[in-house]
Order: sequence, then structure tokens, then C-alpha cells
Amino acid sequence: MAKELKEMPEGYREIVSRSVLKEYNEADRRRLGMEPTRKTPVFRQASWTLYRCGEDFKSDYAPVVIVPSLINRNYILDLLPGHSLVEQLKASGLDVFLIDWGDPDAGMGQCGFDHYVSVWLRRAIRQVKRLTGKTKVQLTGQCIGGMMATMYAAHPELRKDLSSLFLLTAPIDLADSGLLANWTSTDGFDVEKMTAPYQGIVPAQFFHASFPLLDPKKQLSKYRNLLENFEMPGFKEIWEALDIWSNDNVDFTKRAFTELIRTFYQDNAFFKGEFNIMGAPVNFKDIDVPVLSLVARDDHVFNEKAAMAIQDCKAAKKGRLDYHVIPAGHVSLIAAHPVRIHTYTLIKEFLTR
Repeated sequence: MAKELKEMPEGYREIVSRSVLKEYNEADRRRLGMEPTRKTPVFRQASWTLYRCGEDFKSDYAPVVIVPSLINRNYILDLLPGHSLVEQLKASGLDVFLIDWGDPDAGMGQCGFDHYVSVWLRRAIRQVKRLTGKTKVQLTGQCIGGMMATMYAAHPELRKDLSSLFLLTAPIDLADSGLLANWTSTDGFDVEKMTAPYQGIVPAQFFHASFPLLDPKKQLSKYRNLLENFEMPGFKEIWEALDIWSNDNVDFTKRAFTELIRTFYQDNAFFKGEFNIMGAPVNFKDIDVPVLSLVARDDHVFNEKAAMAIQDCKAAKKGRLDYHVIPAGHVSLIAAHPVRIHTYTLIKEFLTR
């Protein structure tokens, strides 16, 4: 064992120590060059902010509005130079807007998915249309943000704002969609009772405590993987950036969390067309705008079954759906070597048609 320790590359122990103790700080983010794209805040409300990305806003295409997940921070979409979806979209001549959901406070506890979609997302899109002078936007949603984007595109009134829909690892059918679905479907999983001590906010630690158990093998091998590839150019930087992001978790409003578990996981209400937005049930099958759906084959959060339901929408039946299963994980398909290049190509071709 002592011999193995002596053979560890210089700097390895330091990175592992920061990771285990979760001692990352802003200096680490600056050192790595995380979030390389300049972002200008153009609208703020409650805890969320709408950013316009880059410096050149001229574009021949409808603006892109990115809806990130509620589970983690949005900078997975702008992680590092060369590993940034936002960077790639800007290089393609697109005008890109990115929502940052921020940190909700207890006063927002009754804000559920209906409010996120019909009030906040709708308001963000109105601001984009006002700023750009365009009548429609290309709505992009990642993870849970993809589910919200799907709700927007399915609503009979809201969908008038859209020229296209891009879904990135976005769940629709949550029955048998992975370990989270299995855990939350048990008789003993009473989400109201489990969250009763919390007033308005469900802490990030409550939800994220289960995430390492979704892929135990990866958790056990992550430091060995770092050691084995430590000398590979660029590897430790992307490893550390992803580790920082994965530990930068976000609180949920209590209503959004209970809806996610009870309404979407346990009742599968969105897939069944039983979830209401602005008082009207939304059905993903009604989506008629062109759709790109990218699914991660090795996704440990949502399996392919959760996403493949989009193939039953009207757009698919009219030949307006591009559906791809990519041999990658939930975030590696947009951030890791070398699969991200294929992913970026598919996205840029769709959004610049």
C-alpha cells in the first residue's frame, strides 16, 4: 500500500482530499475556467434570473431558451472551454438565453410545477421575445427542465410561443424509469410524512443523499478512474469540474418536491395526461412543433423508457421528431470525451435548420 501511495502523481491526493471533504470554493472554479461564456442578466424575479449568453446577439435563427433542471445548477451546460453546450451554440450563430432557478426561499414553498411553467417560464419567454423582436423561440430543456419544457410545448396556449423543442435527457414516463422510480413507488414511501418537518423548502441534502446509490459502482471507482487517467491531457480538469458541479446541489420548493415524487413518480400523471397547467390538462402527445430528443443510453437517473414516450407525439407521426440514443451517461453526453462532439453536432444541426 505504501508503495502505491508513493507512486501517486503529484496533486492527486490534493484533488481527492478536496473532493472527499467537499472543500471546493470559487478559487477552484476560476482556476479551472468554469462557466467560460459571458452571461448578462436581463430579467430577475423571485429566486430566478434570465441570462443572455455571449456578447454578439445577432442571429438569423429563432432565439434559444434553455430550461435547466431543478436538481442541480445550470452550469453543467457551460462547464469548461470545449466542454460547453452554450459555447457551441453561440459559435453556431444562435442567440442563447439561459435560466438560473437560483435558491428558492421558504416563501416560495407553494410554487409547484404549474407555477414554474405557466408563470416563470412563460415570463422568461415573453422577455426573450421582447428583447429579440422574434415571435417564437426554440425551447430547450435539460433533465427535469426538459419535462417542464415538454409541458410548455403541450399546452394549447403556451405552445404558440415555440418554433421547436429540444429535449436533453428529459423524462416523460416515470413508471419503471430507474431506481428512483422503484424506491419512490414502495408502499412505505410517504412523501408528505417524510417532508413534514420542512417548512416551505426541502433541503438539497434530503434529495441528493440517495443519488450516490443510483450508481454505486461509479462512486466506488471514481478516484481509481482519476488515478488511472491523471496524466491524460485535460482529464483531471473535466473530472474536477464535474465533481464540483455534482456536489453543488439545490433546494426544492416543498410543493415542487412533493409533486415530483407523488404526482409524477407515483401517479405518473404527466405521462397519463392528468397534470394541469393553467387549469388545463397537458398531454405530450399533442406536441406538434419539430422535436429533437437526445437520450443517454447509460443514464443512471432516468432510463430510456422515461424519454421514449415522445415518439408518440403528433410531431413524431408527421416525421418531425429527431430521436437519438447516445452511448453515454446523464451528463457525459454533453460534457465528456469524446461523445460530446457527436452530441453537439446533432444539436447544432437541429437548432440551425
